[in-house]
Amino acid sequence: MAAPRQTIWQLEPHTRAKHEILKRYLQAWMVILSQGKFSEILYIDGFAGPGEYKGGEVGSPIIALDAALGFKPPLTAKVHFLFVEARDDRADHLRKQVALRTLPPNFRVIVDCGVTFETSFKGRYQSFVRNGRLIPTFAFIDPFGWTGAPFSVVKQILTHRSCEVFVNFMYEEINRFIGHPDQVANFNSFFGTDEWKRCVTASDPRTRNRCLHDLYLQQLHTGAAYVRSFEMSNARDVTDYYLFYATNELLGLTKMKEAMWKADESGEFRFSDATDPNQFVLFKKAPDLPALQAGVIAAFSGKEASVDDIEKFVLVETAFRETHYKGILKALERTGKAKIINAAPGRKKGTFSDPQMIVRFD
Repeated sequence: MAAPRQTIWQLEPHTRAKHEILKRYLQAWMVILSQGKFSEILYIDGFAGPGEYKGGEVGSPIIALDAALGFKPPLTAKVHFLFVEARDDRADHLRKQVALRTLPPNFRVIVDCGVTFETSFKGRYQSFVRNGRLIPTFAFIDPFGWTGAPFSVVKQILTHRSCEVFVNFMYEEINRFIGHPDQVANFNSFFGTDEWKRCVTASDPRTRNRCLHDLYLQQLHTGAAYVRSFEMSNARDVTDYYLFYATNELLGLTKMKEAMWKADESGEFRFSDATDPNQFVLFKKAPDLPALQAGVIAAFSGKEASVDDIEKFVLVETAFRETHYKGILKALERTGKAKIINAAPGRKKGTFSDPQMIVRFD
């Protein structure tokens, strides 16, 4: 969608899906870190907006704040919120939304106004550094386009332990302006390289789409071990935007996949895992287990692997959740295509609770 001009605007259906994913993930991320060994955590909303839509629905900064306020027992860590909004009217509206809530002493909310995400982050960076490291951070970077979200900042966040980014890659807008001569410096900044130029000359729209997607994915991998992308399609069944999630924590990847698979169990929205063009998987209530089975067989045919190895393969290398593989193994064992070679005495066939159990794929 084009950048709205009003202070508040109508909530788009795909934005609602994006926010549902964000809420579900933050509900896991915050409690894991706050109730763990970290005494401070930071949520950044780099393009915060007014915090509310025309219909009264809450925006992303308030979703994050309400998620943190909703825990029982309450979060014990000091929780910092950095909301960045360039426009005065929207920042004022956001402050009013924050003021409607009673914040505990361990919550600190900063609304930065009149500055870009880059300027705010760089100006406040040292205040969130402890012993040379950025405190555990989740940065939601959701611009109306590509300006103000330089890759240098994204990569700086990812260099620190337990720091993650969730980036809205506005493909429709990017594709429209990617070849404009006035935007060369902005696109160099957004991608962190000028390699995007080779995508402009792609022979067809699909090739250009994949080229730009894969370049940003590749760039994120320079700072993160685990990266997944999710495509949101519009009513014309073409790419509206991609959501890129990047982390160095396997547990984070696990929880993000859980959020994605549960974000729209009603089937109202059409979004897919687009990380691998050969494994394009539509999120829906019932996962496409035959596709997963084919992927597992292709990866392990003629080999032996532990249950733990299989689970990690499914989690890291496919669009599926770590829980989806058990039904696959059960079916393969039943048909004799997978054999357990070190089963514990008394093991019930079709169960895979021992991560060190070895499976041979014939």
